[in-house]
Amino acid sequence: MDRTPLQWAALYGPLLLIGLASGALRALSLRPGLEPGKRRALTAGWILLLLVGVPAWLFAAATMGL
Repeated sequence: MDRTPLQWAALYGPLLLIGLASGALRALSLRPGLEPGKRRALTAGWILLLLVGVPAWLFAAATMGL
């Protein structure tokens, strides 16, 4: 099955965005001088983004037949 670059971007773009967003949250959670509550919230956020976002993307891609 041959795909155009635009089709590849549509297929893997959302996964890339999930990865970039979780990486940004992780980087924010590692900043020095951050309050412990905010640090825990950011840490939980990037982990939950990966745990929920990737399976949701896989389900959506399978449902759409990508």
